Amino acid sequence: MKNLPLLIGTILGTLLLIAGIAFFFSKDLATSEQPVDEAALLAGATNTRGSESPLVTIVEFSDFQCPACAASQPLVTAVMQEFGDQVRLVYRHFPLEQTHPYARTAAIASEIVAEQNQFWQFHDVLFARQATWSKLGSVEEVQTTLAQYAAELGLDEAAFTAKIQESSVYSTLVQNDVELGSKVQVTATPTFFVNGQRATAPQLRDLVTSVVKARSTE
Repeated sequence: MKNLPLLIGTILGTLLLIAGIAFFFSKDLATSEQPVDEAALLAGATNTRGSESPLVTIVEFSDFQCPACAASQPLVTAVMQEFGDQVRLVYRHFPLEQTHPYARTAAIASEIVAEQNQFWQFHDVLFARQATWSKLGSVEEVQTTLAQYAAELGLDEAAFTAKIQESSVYSTLVQNDVELGSKVQVTATPTFFVNGQRATAPQLRDLVTSVVKARSTE
């Protein structure tokens, strides 16, 4: 048993190392989970739906050409329906152009349609038909197809086409969202913020539930 002190020392040293690592990572995790300033997330937001006086505000940074964003839409819809007038949804553009070359074009198109108070209807069409327009061969083909979608919603197709071909105002609206997303360290889509707390799609419902419960008892 002459090696017993060495063994005990080794065990204690290992436990201290594990504790130190755990503390280090828990500190990093706590830092990474600090809420983002909600006022900054909401500044200038125009594409919103849901309650005007919610307990919970969800800010979604999304990309119309992103398959994961399309796949998350039933979840977002379910959360909005489940919590009703307790929740509001804010849509922010974050086109990932390196992998989704038509995402910015779609975002610009949605802002043109938003002038006619049809943003959410167009939003739903873009995601529902993503497999069609996202596989076209050029930006020009995409613009033509999106103009047809806008016409289906009752917009003037020729006026829409003229605006999307000269899109500086609408492009600025999209870029403002991109810059905000970069500022709050969005790197993938969809990324959600629930009252400023970052969440992925799988975390969304649980986080909304917890925030609603906390706010309801205040």
